[in-house]
Amino acid sequence: MNPSLVSYVVFLFFIATALAAKQEIVKDSTGKKVLNDVPYHIGPVSGKGGLIKLTDTINNKKVCPFNVVQNPNDEVGSEFEFTLISNREKYLKTLWNLGVSSGYPKSKCEKSTFWTILDAEAKPPLNLITTGGRFEDETTCFQLVNYPKPTNPKVPSYMLQHCPSNCGDGPQLPCYNVSVYVDKGVRRLASNGTTPLEFVFYKLRK
Repeated sequence: MNPSLVSYVVFLFFIATALAAKQEIVKDSTGKKVLNDVPYHIGPVSGKGGLIKLTDTINNKKVCPFNVVQNPNDEVGSEFEFTLISNREKYLKTLWNLGVSSGYPKSKCEKSTFWTILDAEAKPPLNLITTGGRFEDETTCFQLVNYPKPTNPKVPSYMLQHCPSNCGDGPQLPCYNVSVYVDKGVRRLASNGTTPLEFVFYKLRK
């Protein structure tokens, strides 16, 4: 069997194992429990650049709704709130439906800041993560999963999945891994079927 194919099969095995696990409380980079519906930064395990952020400008053009991007050199990032759906628990949990947002819009773009994927099975731009959705809608329905092969086992890391069937009334569809898609030099988050994005929760930097 082709070595690359073997690696891919092994990775799928680890993902299947992760999905079979029970729900667990999510932890930040220091090992502390992540609060439900409270702002955090998210980014690579190293913590040295590459934080995720919202942007209203792509290739020098204004966009509305916002796009969700990753700049390898960005050490600031945006604030994101992960909010459990139909659950008033204090802490975030893996394998539980949730929405991701940045609170109320703080620009001329009046669309909501809820992360949205219009069609996870489609090609870009429909499978790119933008904003503008409604809470507890099939286009804004995500879940956190423990990353199957963490870069640093000592640091809790996660991957995000888009799960439209978990919140909608449409046909039953699988959950789709969120990964990075490079579009004209811009690293954008999407459900494009490649290696899932591994990220860590970081407390807000004051």
